[in-house]
Amino acid sequence: MSKLVIINLGNGKLKTGFPAITAMLWEANNSRPVKFTGSLPPAPNLIDIYRRWQLVYKGIYSSFGLHPRLEIINDEITNFSIVEFSGICNQYITSINNWLNSYEFLNIDRQIRSLMSPAEEIQIIIESDDMMVRRLPWELWNFFQDYPKAEIALSDMEYKRKEFYPNLRKKIRILAILGNSKGIDIAADKQLLSTLPNAEIVFLVEPLRQEINEYLWDKNGWDILFFAGHSESNDSEATGLMYINPQDKITIEQLKPALKKAIERGLQLAIFNSCDGLGLANKLVDLQIPLMIVMREAVPDLIAQQFLKYFINAFSRGESFYLAVREARERLHALEDKFPCASWLPVTYQNPAILPMKWESKNFLNFIKNPTSLANSKPNYPTWGVSIAIAILVIIIRQLGILQPLELKAFDQLMQLRPVEAPDPRLLVVKLTETDINNIGTWPIDDLNITRLLEKIQQHKPRVIGFTIYRNLPVYPGNEKLKQQLQTTSNIVAICKVKDNNNSEISPLPYLPKENLGFDDLVVDPDGILRRHLLFMNVKKEYKCDTEYSLSIRLANLYLEHRGIKLKKLLNNSIQWGNTIFNRLEPNQGGYHNIDSRGFQILLNYRSNQNIAQEVTFTDILNDQFDPNWITDKIIIIGVTANSIPNEFFTPYSTKEWPVKKISGVMVQAQMVSQIISAILDDRPLLRVWDQWSDILWISIWSLIGGTIAANIHHKKRLTIAIICANIILFLTCFILFIQGWWVPLLPPLLVIIGNYFYFCVIFSQVRDK
Repeated sequence: MSKLVIINLGNGKLKTGFPAITAMLWEANNSRPVKFTGSLPPAPNLIDIYRRWQLVYKGIYSSFGLHPRLEIINDEITNFSIVEFSGICNQYITSINNWLNSYEFLNIDRQIRSLMSPAEEIQIIIESDDMMVRRLPWELWNFFQDYPKAEIALSDMEYKRKEFYPNLRKKIRILAILGNSKGIDIAADKQLLSTLPNAEIVFLVEPLRQEINEYLWDKNGWDILFFAGHSESNDSEATGLMYINPQDKITIEQLKPALKKAIERGLQLAIFNSCDGLGLANKLVDLQIPLMIVMREAVPDLIAQQFLKYFINAFSRGESFYLAVREARERLHALEDKFPCASWLPVTYQNPAILPMKWESKNFLNFIKNPTSLANSKPNYPTWGVSIAIAILVIIIRQLGILQPLELKAFDQLMQLRPVEAPDPRLLVVKLTETDINNIGTWPIDDLNITRLLEKIQQHKPRVIGFTIYRNLPVYPGNEKLKQQLQTTSNIVAICKVKDNNNSEISPLPYLPKENLGFDDLVVDPDGILRRHLLFMNVKKEYKCDTEYSLSIRLANLYLEHRGIKLKKLLNNSIQWGNTIFNRLEPNQGGYHNIDSRGFQILLNYRSNQNIAQEVTFTDILNDQFDPNWITDKIIIIGVTANSIPNEFFTPYSTKEWPVKKISGVMVQAQMVSQIISAILDDRPLLRVWDQWSDILWISIWSLIGGTIAANIHHKKRLTIAIICANIILFLTCFILFIQGWWVPLLPPLLVIIGNYFYFCVIFSQVRDK
């Protein structure tokens, strides 16, 4: 967002001071400014320093023979010193900033800084009729060091708003006057202008006055007027002279009627890439031209060429006018070892009542301003209707569920590309491996060994234990000891299975309180991959597994209650835990279509496919081969990982390796518990989705982007590259949002971009092969 600051210095003078200064600030798209006031004291020393600086400056350039674009060189100085000049420059900079740091101006400085960010583009315009004020190098103000996207311009005290009516020309039109080139090389300027994209340029080489006049009256109008050659201002700087050929020189007054007509027909920018242009600007500003660039002093030939190159390249590639000027000016710093103060020379004038020109595609702008202007020719502007129709078609296909398998695969790819996260330090997984079963010699594991395991763990004071092995029947020996263990402790949560469509139900331990039961039912997508996390579900009273809470909810709740964090159920299908809101997944959200969303489901934000938590085996615990710190105050999850006991699931990571890999049920529970506590304690993002209308808007925007690109690039190779770049930007945007916790549509926008490409490239046949 750009901001505009106009500092009106009033009727003051540098000699007598500026007692009534007003500063007004506008934000983009806001017609109501902020206003504040201040003043500046007299600064006659700045006039004296400037005159000394200018005298030595001209002497340096005259004696060094650096070819300024000035017909008459002041050679009054014969004795000077580079060291002396450097000292004057430093004194000049210090004096300017001391003046602008004065107490009287402090209110304006502070107000401007308080309302702006260094990241914002800022246009600052100084309004004054004092020619000495215009001579000051305002860009040396320390403000511009602190705000790298700010740039300065000058303005007259009076100006008028001028309407620019849309024209039908397809390119930027430039009238380039190449005047008297005695002793300088302006061929480089011509060569640079000749290479500009999307520009129509007419060169007038050492023309006569009548010839310039005729071209300025051209009924097709001009966007930019350019002059290169010799020029100068008179002593009072009230007017200036341009040397248009070896014999003739003219003033702005002599071209006034023609320039006035050119401005009426759209002339927006005048560039005088020549010496001492303040006198030229002083007259041209009276004609209400929107923008000007002149050189405030004698300008060396190379500096003039380099400034033009830097500015025009930045401006034509889409930079704003102000940022292009600043970039060009700052790049001149590298040449100041040979050309002192080169970056001080460019001066910008702007009519504040007119927005700065932008170098843009004329076709697109004309269509926006005058959509019927190209009705009789083959369209080369965005056909919005086609783009919207393509978006609607893709949205309908998506609503029918046809894209669900592909969108879920895209979800998996985004999941796989995320950075690997460290294991959750609050969890410990105790695995019952194939080796453990072989060592014990029986399956199911008897209650005595389970009791021994729990006693070993409880010695080190875990926060909570999740037991993910079904135990609906006693397994002797040791049943009474296990029963006593479970009845005397309150930090153990066991599992059961709710009755499903296949009527398979697994009862809980009969002597465990209901508060210590959690279901381990999972919701698997139609392609067999586990992407959702079931937190709650409504359970009928006649079911043996009659808990509405999942194991992950029970474990997380017991762990968080020790920290004073309690679960709250809210309306509108959401729950709150601490400061974290969990929103229920609806049947048609994300890439899903009419899924079974019963219960309270969210997307499962996997930590990774490996290294979910610290792991230890059943045997390691029994043999005390572990670090007690792994258990103290941690969540312990006990479960089977042996291959002979089938309890494994495909995840979004399964296809990342070959052969495809599954993870065990106990690791799934670890993922789910980690997701909950990490979201609440670490602000780790939950995976969320937009509502359907946001998805529709997102898809439509990308369709319009694809249509704009495809309708405006008529070369197949360039169009293909542009479409590929758009798809890369789309993918990176979706990936960044995914990392931040948002699953936004990727495949549908990709399809609408390609659909627009196919329509304009193949069906509409407006794209050439070369």
